[in-house]
Amino acid sequence: MGFNQPMTITHKDLDEIENRLKESFVTKEDFTNYKSELFNKLDEIVKNTSDTNTEVELVEKRVTNIEDKLQISQ
Repeated sequence: MGFNQPMTITHKDLDEIENRLKESFVTKEDFTNYKSELFNKLDEIVKNTSDTNTEVELVEKRVTNIEDKLQISQ
């Protein structure tokens, strides 16, 4: 084959290109699954944070009530 002849891509070449791309890039399905898992974990974190804030508020109110009953001033 000389330098002036056009090169053609064969099915074998295309298969090789596709395999190399699969090694470098994720599929839409893989990305969607990853994103779904990530958002589920983030939702759990947000819920836990919200629950913790609610618990802190409850404890602060209890402590304030106890201090008021004991007539402790700060």
